[in-house]
Amino acid sequence: MGTAAGVGISGETDARAAARGAASQALEGCGSGRADWGLVFITSPHRPHFAAMLAEIQKTLGTEFLAGCSASGVLAGSEEIEGRPGAVVLAARSDRLSGETLYAPIGDDDPRAAAREIGRQIQGRPGGLLVLLPDPLAARPDHLLHEIGRAAPGREAVGAAASGDPALRGTFQFYGRNVASRALAGLHLSGGLRRAIGITQGCQPLGPMGRITAGDGNVILEIDSRPALEVLRARLPSLLAGSIERLAGHLFVGLPPDPNQETMGPGEYLVRQLIGIDAARGALVIAATVREGEPVHFVLREAHAAREDLKEMLRRLAVEAAAGPFHFGLYFNCAARGSSLYGMPGIDTAYISSALGSLPIAGFFGNAEIAPLRGENRLFTHTGVLALIGEDPVV
Repeated sequence: MGTAAGVGISGETDARAAARGAASQALEGCGSGRADWGLVFITSPHRPHFAAMLAEIQKTLGTEFLAGCSASGVLAGSEEIEGRPGAVVLAARSDRLSGETLYAPIGDDDPRAAAREIGRQIQGRPGGLLVLLPDPLAARPDHLLHEIGRAAPGREAVGAAASGDPALRGTFQFYGRNVASRALAGLHLSGGLRRAIGITQGCQPLGPMGRITAGDGNVILEIDSRPALEVLRARLPSLLAGSIERLAGHLFVGLPPDPNQETMGPGEYLVRQLIGIDAARGALVIAATVREGEPVHFVLREAHAAREDLKEMLRRLAVEAAAGPFHFGLYFNCAARGSSLYGMPGIDTAYISSALGSLPIAGFFGNAEIAPLRGENRLFTHTGVLALIGEDPVV
């Protein structure tokens, strides 16, 4: 039989109709009357009906094995739905790949206990790929990733932090027909698994890489032995150098995945927020801890650069796709991309569907993205993570 998968998306305002419609489309792609497992992402306008929708999707797919989360936007194929009712379902059936749903409560900011529980659930199942969908309000996702790395070493992970309506506090995780918050939901894919993972940045470096020569906690004091603020202003156009506050939401810092590495390759940086300026010290306050000696970029969130980087990522993945077919894909897109970056919806999915054709791809707009880089699972922001899944050739 091998592996068959399908994806469905619905913008119906009626919750049950949306669930049935998306699940039916997904099941059709499986080519059979039932699926082995499914992934589900639903936008916030359906929030009062999440449980009823999950029950409808279970009934339609013929499986209780569902994982997913709430989202500010969902996507499938060449369609993106943001800020309005939307539901996406990915369904799969396979005798070679196994998809086992995962769930762990995070509780009162306790990522260690949640990580141990995930480690317990995948114990004895070597290799594979984790799809992680944590609540970012329950625990810092980077701390959770670190603890999962300790509890389940050597497991690659992709995914994104759950999202929702920013005006309504809270995100939700789906496990079967159950709806939870302050939790981690996910999927463990294993068996004869072949995957290719691409990361696309939404930001462009401003000038050459620098090096932090003085820092204190999350404060960058000096870059290349000059006050950090002075270096930043020198990189900006003269009209903006004196009013950096006008760039809020567009100007960030790029740091290396490993603070001990000496340099950063193209796109191999973690985008972190610039949260303040200490003019008296000529320093920059960022949303990360810095280390003296580590490389640093100033990066600008910019639509053209994001499109070009996405196209380059798709060219790299096309080389791997030529070596053998993939059966489905997952795309985890930052909530700060989409229409808020490009001024219109559907840009990323248009490029992806153009490159990959009819491959079933499902995903959502998240609060932060998860992907492996340099041998460790990392937390990204302002990025897109595309994971393509297929089977290892039978020898």
